[in-house]
Amino acid sequence: MSQITIILIHALVAFILSWIVYPWVYKFAVRHHIMDMPTQRKCQQHPIPLMGGIAILLGAIIPLITIIVMHYTYVWLGILLFTISMLILGGIDDWKGLSVRFRFLIETILVGLFITNLFMIDNFYGLWGVTHLSIWISIPLSILAGVGIINSINLIDGVDGYSSGYAIIAFTIFAIVMIYVHKYTYACLLLILAASTIPFYYHNTFGKKKMYIGDGGTLMIGAVLSTCVFYLLSNQSVSEQLMHKNIGIVAFCMAVLCIPVFDTLRVMYGRIRKGGSPFVADTTHLHHLFLAIGFSHLQTSLAIIAINTFIVGIWWIAYLLGATIDIQLYIVLALGILSTFGLGVVLQQIAKDKTKKE
Repeated sequence: MSQITIILIHALVAFILSWIVYPWVYKFAVRHHIMDMPTQRKCQQHPIPLMGGIAILLGAIIPLITIIVMHYTYVWLGILLFTISMLILGGIDDWKGLSVRFRFLIETILVGLFITNLFMIDNFYGLWGVTHLSIWISIPLSILAGVGIINSINLIDGVDGYSSGYAIIAFTIFAIVMIYVHKYTYACLLLILAASTIPFYYHNTFGKKKMYIGDGGTLMIGAVLSTCVFYLLSNQSVSEQLMHKNIGIVAFCMAVLCIPVFDTLRVMYGRIRKGGSPFVADTTHLHHLFLAIGFSHLQTSLAIIAINTFIVGIWWIAYLLGATIDIQLYIVLALGILSTFGLGVVLQQIAKDKTKKE
């Protein structure tokens, strides 16, 4: 049986289990009043169950454990434990509510434990002529990147189907690269999670028994994506063969994470410029702006996911046309700024014009 067939079987099992588990988790959340309550800045009119992340993990857990047992190393177990730890942290935040500082502290500790025991960002693979990084640069850079990625995914969870739809696409893109470099176990873990997320995406976007993914789910997704970045930019990875083919690893990772990261930077910059705290929630994210000009939740999530996928596509075209590793990154950075900072200005102006007409 080929590696691809094994991966697809595990993904199919995860999809089926997640579909079966979802209604049970929904009933549990309703029965125990684990709900997201409506507020002025939230979009829902009624309380919504808040255990989507749990449903995704429960659907994936048996295939994940199976593949880890089949190909056991401490790496796969470490990734699973890191992912579950972030899910638990976010779940506690959903349930009890944690201060921003305390949650950041725990996230920093968990990321620190992961990178010091498994792998970290310690190789730029030729970007700006840099290969191996000093540990004094690698550790703070990895912690900053990890906590940043995790929270940027958490902050995009504002409309139905956005964070889960983005996760499905991002997991799949990273899985394709892992298959390309023959890291089939890593690819299998990613596609199991992608498949397990699909039933949640359907119910969250189209179903009557809607749940929210919650901070537990978004922190889990962010944790998995951050491990992909850590691995691809670590000395332990097989990215050396990608560098020799002129594939910009940093540019690729940035392209996949482009909209969540740049939109988070844009929103935080705007809050600081107004004299406020960058961590105080508001309604200035791209998804809020799309809603403000009349887009539905589905239209908003599809539009933003399409923009992010388009950026990955442009990066790929730049690579195929022979752009250097540095130029690939500059193209991605330019597109990231235009599609968040630039698009944000345009959407805000359209929203203002619409308000004046009304």
